[in-house]
Amino acid sequence: MGSTLSTLRRQQRPPKDHGIIGELDSRLPKPSPEHCLLDPRKLLRQPDEKDVLKNIVPIRHAPLQEFDAGVLSEELLNLKIFDIIDHAALSGPNSTKYAGGNIKEGTYAGTQAALTQIYSRIERSYESYFDVLALEPTLPRYIDLSEKRNMYQWSSYPTEEDGKPSGFPPHLQTIPKADDVSLWKIFNNLGILESQIIVQKVIPDTFLGKTADWILGKVRCVIEGTPEKGVTIKDVEEYNKWHRKSGTDIARGENIGHLDDWFSDRRFADQSLTGTNPTTITRASPGLIKEFVEAARANGYGKWAETLPKIDPASLLVQDCSYFREAFGVGADEVLHHKQPASDDNWGCAAVTLYRLHPDGKIHPIAIVIDYKGTMAKSVTIFNKRMSPSDSTKGEATDWPWRYAKTCAQVSDWFRHEISVHLTNSHFIEEAIIVATNRTIPMEHIVYKLLHPHWYKTLSLNAAGRASLVPQIMYDVVGASPEQASNYLRYAFEHFDFQGNYVPSQLRDRGFPSDPTGLEDPKYKNYPYAKNMTLMWTVIRKYVCSMLLTYYDQLRADQMVAEDPYIADWCREVQESGHIKTFPTIKTFDQLVDAVTMCIHLAAPFHTAVNYLQNFYQAFVAAKPSCLCSPPPATLADLQQYTERDLVAALPINRQRQWMLESIVPWLLSFKVGTDRSLLNFALSQWSVYRRKTEPKEVEIRDVSEMFYLDLCRLAKLFYYNSKAMDEGLFLTWSWIPA
Repeated sequence: MGSTLSTLRRQQRPPKDHGIIGELDSRLPKPSPEHCLLDPRKLLRQPDEKDVLKNIVPIRHAPLQEFDAGVLSEELLNLKIFDIIDHAALSGPNSTKYAGGNIKEGTYAGTQAALTQIYSRIERSYESYFDVLALEPTLPRYIDLSEKRNMYQWSSYPTEEDGKPSGFPPHLQTIPKADDVSLWKIFNNLGILESQIIVQKVIPDTFLGKTADWILGKVRCVIEGTPEKGVTIKDVEEYNKWHRKSGTDIARGENIGHLDDWFSDRRFADQSLTGTNPTTITRASPGLIKEFVEAARANGYGKWAETLPKIDPASLLVQDCSYFREAFGVGADEVLHHKQPASDDNWGCAAVTLYRLHPDGKIHPIAIVIDYKGTMAKSVTIFNKRMSPSDSTKGEATDWPWRYAKTCAQVSDWFRHEISVHLTNSHFIEEAIIVATNRTIPMEHIVYKLLHPHWYKTLSLNAAGRASLVPQIMYDVVGASPEQASNYLRYAFEHFDFQGNYVPSQLRDRGFPSDPTGLEDPKYKNYPYAKNMTLMWTVIRKYVCSMLLTYYDQLRADQMVAEDPYIADWCREVQESGHIKTFPTIKTFDQLVDAVTMCIHLAAPFHTAVNYLQNFYQAFVAAKPSCLCSPPPATLADLQQYTERDLVAALPINRQRQWMLESIVPWLLSFKVGTDRSLLNFALSQWSVYRRKTEPKEVEIRDVSEMFYLDLCRLAKLFYYNSKAMDEGLFLTWSWIPA
């Protein structure tokens, strides 16, 4: 948004001796007050020698961020990576063996660079495929509703045609029928088949280079009996500081591992309010509080057993993943463990973390159940030695049992955030609504016109993710089998409460104020998600309401909505074919406003909030790993004996392939939002289109667009002030309008 956030300045004019005409011709458009005339002396000035020469480095030291497209294509052809022998066999569980080629050896940096471009190509392939089928045409087409119903077909759900459980929630059926020769040909020519196995083929079996040699040397020290020379957490910190990528995300490539206290209670707890997943922390239930008190008494934590009952229950918050085993479809005491064919053994956990939110806004971790197995009495629960944020931090770095417990909590949060909050609540819920909308609402209807601009290329991106990112990367780095992960996906989808997730309702249900006034309390100053999202919801809802009133008559709006056959069909389609049972049966104008606002919320600000901070918090894998690399301790006594070696063993430090995969996920997902895809640019673009139109409805849309733009500008200002009011040292980039 650039200029809208900068301080308004007077137009700067060069001195008269610059040789520029000092006054603008009165017939020309008047420039904005922010416009500055260029100094012609700077225009042709040679750059500083240091700035030029610092970019010239020897080839061995030159960073490879992304392969040249032609070079990569030629090498993949040389390796026969794209040689698919049997297309039909790709549907089987051993599909990769039917593909030609495989990279046997490669470097860490080279693999990351290749994967970045390969995944980008997969996304473009699906965009091209959808373009050909006119599902998301780059050049817009008017498509009659009856034709759209034929084009937008649902995938099989809850079971596939063979009777097996569906691998993903309801979505657009993208794979053509086997007997449709023309579509198979398109599907094949665009490389869509190859996308199902290409990522696995590009990841080498063995890594080469200095990083690999360094890790192998450290591991050899452990084997040879000198474990003190093996990999340490300090080694990983130093490597992270000197080997970061250049910035393509909002954090400019930096990550939490560059902070000296990345492991601290403060950084750990703050992430539940300011990190990638600020949407699931909730007030602890009386039942959970009672269990924590009993666990404190049973395990010798006398101070906590005495203190907990005296704390105001409203200030006790929890990140509760105790439901994981139910969602996975396994028993309450079953070990969460899996090994993919190409990976090592991975373990999962269902952590429950108790926090206290203090009146000054600081949040402090109290206790962690590292893996909830039905009850805390059957689980390992550890309490923090530090009773409050003001307690001495001396000893935090070497409190290995507590650091291990925080790692378990981060493993659980990684899985919940990526699979449930980000993938399901944002992408898959939205996709079901997109398909239902296209099947029931004509393109000239106001609801379609309102929602369609916010769904640009969503379907093709989701299809690419289902074909490659999820099965070829994510399932490889979590402590659950693909079947368990699919069960969890369906569980998350089916338990999503559409109306309950309207921002005011969701905040209220989680124990927070649902209005800006209530959130002005100092204890919420470090919770910008709540403060900003309540404001954003109000602004989007105001815009939606105003736009709908260009179509529905204000005096008869309720009646018109209740009698609108397209709205009735839309609701039934989302609820029945889309399997979102909590989508409202819309009978009133207000219900329609809320539902449309929610659709835009999920597609834009919600997705931004849970997506674009990932690289900062997750690229340094030690801070937030996706699984455990060794089984969790069975008892508290075992955990209390843990040392640095046990924490290192739990992290993928000695697994270069897995570390690379875990770090590539946030890297691929955290690229900055294009300026053309922000809500601010949307409002400006729509205003520009209608700026000079004169029909009454067109003038209304122009004025509503201007109102939306100005409201968003005001929000940008408020977001900035909310960020400034936070405790010093908290990372946040909320001074821009979410996309």
